[in-house]
Amino acid sequence: MDYKKVENEDHFDEPSLEDFLPNKEDELLKERQHKRKSFISKSIAIGLAFALFVSMIQIWPQVFNIPSIHFSQKSAELSKQEDIQKYKKAVVTIQDQNSKGTGFNISESGLIITNKHVVEDMHPIMVAFPHGELLNAKIIHADPDLDLAFLQITGRDLPFLPLSNSDLWHIQDQIYVIGNPLFHNQIANEGKILEGSDKNGVLRLSAPIYKGNSGSPVISLKGDVIGVVYAKSTKDHTGLAIPIEKILEKLPDGY
Repeated sequence: MDYKKVENEDHFDEPSLEDFLPNKEDELLKERQHKRKSFISKSIAIGLAFALFVSMIQIWPQVFNIPSIHFSQKSAELSKQEDIQKYKKAVVTIQDQNSKGTGFNISESGLIITNKHVVEDMHPIMVAFPHGELLNAKIIHADPDLDLAFLQITGRDLPFLPLSNSDLWHIQDQIYVIGNPLFHNQIANEGKILEGSDKNGVLRLSAPIYKGNSGSPVISLKGDVIGVVYAKSTKDHTGLAIPIEKILEKLPDGY
């Protein structure tokens, strides 16, 4: 093949500099793509902001409602007392990624009392002490009839609340309740044991009880636990608690 002939017959021109520059169509295309990306980014940002706004609207009434403000003020007042400060150290938050409740420790090595309904759907169960220690927990005994659960944790020299060794409570005795109502933690409140309390059934309390208080200890003026909060009456809005004698009957061996 005669390459010289081919070379002479074909003529190749180098492209001009203008051929490498973007034309108006390219610029318009890039501008449209930029606007589209900007629109998508703004839409995502607006969607996230709206979702956050809706979430805040749902949470806000529970955090900043009138009862919440009232019990927070009362808790701040009671928490100035040395005995309340001591009791709070043994009251824990029981939680997983989706929910939380209240419990309290009754042993230096770690035995938590709470309600069965607080932990029945939790996995894993974590126990947080107010001083910051976070421990894994497992259920070692649960009683669905009493709505009572005992959790084992592993610790040393943990703060704890003593259980009353008798049922010598009386109508109109003053009590304290410490728990984690609504979106708050370590809320202390006070009240009295009301008429209608039955040592073979429940303790009825005048102390304010809200969602999240389940598992809170009912503490006498002597500083020992005489009951465990499990609900609030929808009829008269009084707090309901499991009396100490029922708790002692179910206490695991060795405690």
